[in-house]
Amino acid sequence: MGMGAGTLTKVTTAQLDRAFPERASTSGCASITEFTSECATNEQAAQAITNAMAKYKITGRGQVVALISLMAYESNKWQYNINHFPGRPGQGTRAMLMYSFVYAYAKQLYPSQVQGAWQTSSDNSTMNNVRALVLDNDDSFGAAFWYLTTVAKDFASADKLRSGNIDDFKAYIENGVHTTWDSGRGDIWTSVDKSIY
Repeated sequence: MGMGAGTLTKVTTAQLDRAFPERASTSGCASITEFTSECATNEQAAQAITNAMAKYKITGRGQVVALISLMAYESNKWQYNINHFPGRPGQGTRAMLMYSFVYAYAKQLYPSQVQGAWQTSSDNSTMNNVRALVLDNDDSFGAAFWYLTTVAKDFASADKLRSGNIDDFKAYIENGVHTTWDSGRGDIWTSVDKSIY
């Protein structure tokens, strides 16, 4: 069972440490041997997630648990910030947004730096350069919140991602994010749901 309804004003390092002990403390990325610069600790994640909650006005406990779970699955618990497997150009952020969404997100945040013609670019370096605009912690962890409030707006109300409701999260993955559900997503959600209180 989930930890109940309600709203959150922040996510703490201690909460994320319970969910993802491998990213606890300043040594949380010490065991990472490849793409080391992409790894974030729970402390870094907690601050960026809290900032995103305020920026996008997403404070429902079920919403926050869902978005943390999505990002943790897609980034291997904050290990990756860009797509390496198979290595799709332009795909990234902690939510591993595909390039079309990375472009829209970057265009909204940095309109003077993103050219309209780049939206349909097939040039790898152009797509990767657009992605690079949104890879700092606040933007990268904020991407999942932007996606929920901008792209998957049908799921943005707190009654669509209810606290303690894994079925709501599954529906969001399949019908909001349009990707495949698997037990790994459920396991991460369960861990986060138990840890955010």
